[in-house]
Amino acid sequence: MKFQRLGESEYRFMQLIWEHAPVNSGELVKLAKEELGWKKSTTYTVIKHLSEKGYIKNENAIVQ
Repeated sequence: MKFQRLGESEYRFMQLIWEHAPVNSGELVKLAKEELGWKKSTTYTVIKHLSEKGYIKNENAIVQ
């Protein structure tokens, strides 16, 4: 699998995931709001993109 380069905001988000994984997506929304100032919709969009790129797994609302 060929990985694409992460943008700065995606990398910062990945750091949150690495620190807290496995983490419930709802909890990740709270963390992203506190640490990155993101809205709920932004967080879920980035979760979807990173999952599609193969960087993370999102199964049953658990991100790892």
